[in-house]
Amino acid sequence: MVSHFYLYLGTSFFAHSAEQKEDPAPYLAYLKSHFNPCVGVLIKTSWVLAPAHCYLPNLKVMLGNFKSRVRDGTEQTIHPIQIIRYWKYNDSAPQDDIMLIKLTKPAILNRKVQVIPLATKNVSPGTVCVLSGLDWSQKNSGRHPDLRQNLEGPVMTYKECQATEQGRTHRNSLCIKFVKVFSRIFGEVAVATVICNNKLQGIEVGHFMGGDVGIYTNVYKYISWIEDITKDKKN
Repeated sequence: MVSHFYLYLGTSFFAHSAEQKEDPAPYLAYLKSHFNPCVGVLIKTSWVLAPAHCYLPNLKVMLGNFKSRVRDGTEQTIHPIQIIRYWKYNDSAPQDDIMLIKLTKPAILNRKVQVIPLATKNVSPGTVCVLSGLDWSQKNSGRHPDLRQNLEGPVMTYKECQATEQGRTHRNSLCIKFVKVFSRIFGEVAVATVICNNKLQGIEVGHFMGGDVGIYTNVYKYISWIEDITKDKKN
């Protein structure tokens, strides 16, 4: 069962999110279900990478425009045909919180739907990465997010990461220091991915965000598994 967390991060960062015209993170996929919302990343037109704790009933993958009352032709809702959690994942522990979702049909790429390449190496400490997540616009009082948001933060050293309670208890972790802050209270769908050097480096760990440090699963540690699952796939 997925718990719902809230992240209090202080003062205003995105002052005009309600007027956002373009989505800055077109690779994000909203995983909609009857339970708490989650976020995935489109890594191939038929494959989404997501946290394993997002294995939820009645899951739908939403791409493109998320605004419920606006239609711009980029909206896509695709059902999963297969969901594969990492074989070592355990619901009771934060380890190996990663899974793959095979879509029933390939996503159609457009300005708001794009794939993101995976990391090809570990990222160096101090590298400033883009943190992408979903958000609620100022006019959105509903349960489902309708905006994508980005901010930046540096990668912490392994020693710094291990010094945190979250980093110490999570294998293959990637720690990011928040140096700028959001403007409102967010649920766990916020700040869900780490993009370093235009590649997907990290993905959110359930139950392990708070304060000014974000803990993520280091995607590079799972590249062999991801490639093995998705190999020989044209999409």
